[in-house]
Amino acid sequence: MIEVRSEAAPGPRTRTLLLGASAARSCPVKTHNAFDATVPAPPDGPAELPARVQAARTFEAQQLEALIEAVPGLVVDLRLLDLDAAAQACRQALEVGAQVVVGGPLPVDAAGHRLGRPDLLIRGADAPDGRPTYHPGVVKAHKVLLPAKRRPPAEDSAGSPAEDAEPLGPAVRWSPLASPRPLDLQPWDGVGPRLGSREGDFLQLAHYHRMLEAAGYAGTGALGAVLGTDTLRDGPVLAWVDLAAPVVRTFSRSAEQGWRLRSLLERYDHELGLRVDVARTAARRTGDPATDPEPLVRPVVQRECQTCRWWPHCRAELPDDEISLRVDKGALDVREVLALRRRGVRTVPQLATADLDALLPGYLPEVSHRTGTENRLRVASRRARMLHAGVSFDRETSGPILVPAAALEVDLDIESAADGRIYLWGFLLHDTTSPEPPRYVAFSRFTALDDEAEATLADEAFHWLRGLVEGSRGVRVYHYSAYEPSAIKALAAREPGHAALAWAAGYADELVDLYDVVKAHFFGAGGLGLKPIAQHAGFRWRDEDPGGLNSQAWFADAVSGPDDRVREQARVRVLEYNEDDVRATAALRAWLRSR
Repeated sequence: MIEVRSEAAPGPRTRTLLLGASAARSCPVKTHNAFDATVPAPPDGPAELPARVQAARTFEAQQLEALIEAVPGLVVDLRLLDLDAAAQACRQALEVGAQVVVGGPLPVDAAGHRLGRPDLLIRGADAPDGRPTYHPGVVKAHKVLLPAKRRPPAEDSAGSPAEDAEPLGPAVRWSPLASPRPLDLQPWDGVGPRLGSREGDFLQLAHYHRMLEAAGYAGTGALGAVLGTDTLRDGPVLAWVDLAAPVVRTFSRSAEQGWRLRSLLERYDHELGLRVDVARTAARRTGDPATDPEPLVRPVVQRECQTCRWWPHCRAELPDDEISLRVDKGALDVREVLALRRRGVRTVPQLATADLDALLPGYLPEVSHRTGTENRLRVASRRARMLHAGVSFDRETSGPILVPAAALEVDLDIESAADGRIYLWGFLLHDTTSPEPPRYVAFSRFTALDDEAEATLADEAFHWLRGLVEGSRGVRVYHYSAYEPSAIKALAAREPGHAALAWAAGYADELVDLYDVVKAHFFGAGGLGLKPIAQHAGFRWRDEDPGGLNSQAWFADAVSGPDDRVREQARVRVLEYNEDDVRATAALRAWLRSR
């Protein structure tokens, strides 16, 4: 979880009711904790930013530099100024009609309880009286668009991304970096904002738009721009979204169907208003149980919690068998969990033994913000029953489990850095006709990679694999989940001209996904990830804390550690982890065949 930043006063705590652009998109419990004097201040974060955060900041800086270079002499860059100097310079730049302002703090909106410093302020059409007006823009180191005819709807307050779909809203429009102003935007048919998993990016834009309105600089039409990692066009572009268009499905008690479409601005206004109320209530708490108001919000475990500095405090408020804490795969969203709590169902044993048929008539109308809620509850109930009984996996079929076999069986697993670049292709070779033990082969580069270096490494790996596959013996290559074939195809499409990599893109369809085999036969209380199912099959990793995100930190140490010893230890740790991953898929395959 990213700490909610009140941003108005120095120090870790503040009573000044000003909220930054992250507040409306984040868990409201963070807002409560920031304003409640009875909640201990969280510990300081690590001195060094996590590798993924560093990679994101590097990407954002690179994209801003690309925009500055695309319109030389037209950008006012305020990133290096301190807050007060930057705020004054930003106001001056807006008054004189700068084309683009980078890193400019907007005037504090005390009445609206807002402050913020958007990545971009882009000049729009002038107002009727000739005054320049502006639209906000943000840069994000992830995909922000959905190139499909359908897109997932957003959830209610700080909810999980939806898996269901609804018709695509108004098409996104775009402008090139060389002509960033939204004066002649191009339609982007069939593309919409990624509102399911990235709604928060667009709520940030709504926050900045409201600040521009309060300061008198808002342009005609509530437009906002976002620049992500999407590669749907040649080169980076600004994707423009109408923040006033009704595109977000939200709960509505008054609507006959239980939901209605609202705009991102409406959604933002509701979410910020909730957090203002939460902050006001929290600020009245002094530690006197006789007079302290009850908090308006209570912790519900969600994705943000994994990186939140308030987590130790919130965890202490949750019982060990609380539903959102234990049922973490196919997790119910915040609104679903709260609807259960209001009906006395808070823990795994309570959900495991609940009469769902009696519960549903009152429950379903409260969770109409999304579709498929009855099935989601029934699946969560099944997981709760398994957890309550201490069962990790249920077999859903009978008879032998058929796994494709070959004389030479090759397991594949890849590792990527925080910036998404693949630096390691790991293989395990098992000659099933020989008594020799399986052999691990790795193709790696423990250095910062650019596009060409990443593609060259992959080409080396697949030149070697192609030689095996096109030999006289039968070969099958196994992996777990869709990541490997998707990564191969994406890399080959991005970097044409590498013969072996191009071959691999075609061969990717021949790979055997063991996840599909597992999914066809098992249901997991905690999901069907490789780690739990392989451990269930008896395999153990050598590392005490194996995981993809951890391996990114190890790679960063292997590249940039303070000395040779640290770098070598990290390199060995990554290679051993990758080797264990491919040995895990081999062990899982043997276990499946033994069922």
